[in-house]
Amino acid sequence: MPAASNSSPRDLKGQTAVILGLGKIGTEIARLAQALGLTVVGVRRGPRRPGDPVDELHPPAALAALLGRCDWLVIACPLTPETRGLVDAGLIAKLPRAARIINVARGEIVDEPALIAALQDRRLAGAYLDVFATEPLPPESPLWDLPNVIVTPHSAGAAAGNDERVLEIFLENFGRWHRGMPLVNEVQKQ
Repeated sequence: MPAASNSSPRDLKGQTAVILGLGKIGTEIARLAQALGLTVVGVRRGPRRPGDPVDELHPPAALAALLGRCDWLVIACPLTPETRGLVDAGLIAKLPRAARIINVARGEIVDEPALIAALQDRRLAGAYLDVFATEPLPPESPLWDLPNVIVTPHSAGAAAGNDERVLEIFLENFGRWHRGMPLVNEVQKQ
């Protein structure tokens, strides 16, 4: 078999994905990343649970220390006062040059001007962005023309069954609210 050329992408196997947020979406991304052979480092406020598809689990306070060994920073956490602007210029600077960011959470979690500057200067290998600080992404945004960026129209969660799933969650939560029980998918302040 011929050797891979220098322009071939690195194998995913052996790379490290740091997943910020291990709710339903982040957990599924972690499961798939492990299946592809990545080392998965999860970041969330809560403790490790049986079946968590992560090799390591750390609290949000450890995020900056984890980024130096990160090939993929996957942002899948909710937008809260604590996460708004969390991925700022300082955190982006801690990522290796070969790292990439995937944001399927909320645009306001990432300092977009700092991300653009890092991408333009090639201090970051690339970004896959489904969400933005302003949506739809304005036509004048430099993100449209950067060769190391893939832009999608906030459609990562789009699927034919979404309306039914949202209705099921609403009805479940309505019943729980009426009975004074905790809600499903509620983000708790800590």
